[in-house]
Amino acid sequence: MNFLILASEAGAEGAHHSNGFIIPGDINEVIWGTISFLLIVVLISWKGGPAIKAMWNGRIDRIAAELDRAENSRTSAEAQLASVESAIANADAERQRILVEARSTATTLKAQIIAKADADAADVRARGAADAEASKAQATSDLQTEIGSLALGAAEAVVANALDAATQNELIDNYITKVGA
Repeated sequence: MNFLILASEAGAEGAHHSNGFIIPGDINEVIWGTISFLLIVVLISWKGGPAIKAMWNGRIDRIAAELDRAENSRTSAEAQLASVESAIANADAERQRILVEARSTATTLKAQIIAKADADAADVRARGAADAEASKAQATSDLQTEIGSLALGAAEAVVANALDAATQNELIDNYITKVGA
C-alpha cells in the first residue's frame, strides 16, 4: 500500500501522468476503486451468500445421501454374498438329502404299484374263474336242455315203434344220468 501512495505522490509533483499499466496514477482512483470493490463484495455476499450456501449444503447433502446409499448397497451385497456362499456350502448336504428323499419316495411308490398290480391281477383271476364257472354252468344247463330235447325226440321215435311208457322213461333217465355225469 505504501508503494501505491508513493506512486501517487510522485504523480502529484510532476505533470499529470496517465494511469500506469499496473498502478493507477491518481490516489483517488485507488481509493474509489477499493471502495467500489468492497461494496460489490459485500453486496454479493449479502444477496448471493445464502444461495451459495444453499448450493454447497445441497451438494454436501447429495454426497452424504449417495454415500449412505452406497453403504447400504455394499451391506446388502455382502449379505447376499454370505447367503450365496452358505448356500453353496450347504449344496452338497442338500443334494444328499434330496437324493435320500427321492430314493425313499421311489421305494414307497414301487411297493404301492406292485401291491396294486397284485390286487388287480387277483381280481382279474377271480373274475375269470367266476366267468368260467358261470359259462360252464350255462353250457351244462344248455346241454342238458338240448339233450332233454333230443332224448324226448328219440323217445317219441321209440314210442312210435311200440315201446311202453315205463321202458321209455327208463331210457330217458339213463341217458340223462350218463350225460350229467
